Amino acid sequence: MKTTKVEFKEIEEKVIAIISGDIDAYHSADIKKAIREKMLETSVSKFVIDLSNVSYIDSAGLGSLVAILKDARMNDKELILAAPKQAVMRVFEMTRLDKVFKIVSTMEEA
Repeated sequence: MKTTKVEFKEIEEKVIAIISGDIDAYHSADIKKAIREKMLETSVSKFVIDLSNVSYIDSAGLGSLVAILKDARMNDKELILAAPKQAVMRVFEMTRLDKVFKIVSTMEEA
């Protein structure tokens, strides 16, 4: 089974969470926990989740991202999803979550 990992980088006034692997039922709880903890421990208000290395997301993964978005809003943080692959973007479009999240097609736009 592929491992999914989250790495964090702080660049200028934003925190970038780089997710590598699938955001699925097996991994989404760990991803959510890691991002949530980072969000609470930092004063940086802009959070970017880099999805360029994510090839698959399922409903559990979407649920985790929605929970992270709620946390961000409660803590006055801006959450941006960046650089999703087409298959991942399609899932957001089908579930209409592309209207809920701010999604940019490249990391540079974030």
